[in-house]
Amino acid sequence: MKCEQGKTELAAYVMAALDPAEAVRVDSHVRECRACAGDVDEIHTTLAAVRRLPAEAMLGDWSGKLPKLREAAVRAAFAELPGDSS
Repeated sequence: MKCEQGKTELAAYVMAALDPAEAVRVDSHVRECRACAGDVDEIHTTLAAVRRLPAEAMLGDWSGKLPKLREAAVRAAFAELPGDSS
């Protein structure tokens, strides 16, 4: 069964970007939902990897990379839509 908790909200939870009431709600859900707990672990792992990248890799020239990143983000968002079979 697929959980309806959004990965965007889970990412905000991991980065402590939710208001306190939302953080409590998501925390409670993550404690009960193995799928979301796994997603939270993956987000932690990804953020740790990004934090280890050299600053030059993050601050360099992104002008030629943005269209591909935007396309990937849109594809990922559509992949999360319920009932989408594409």
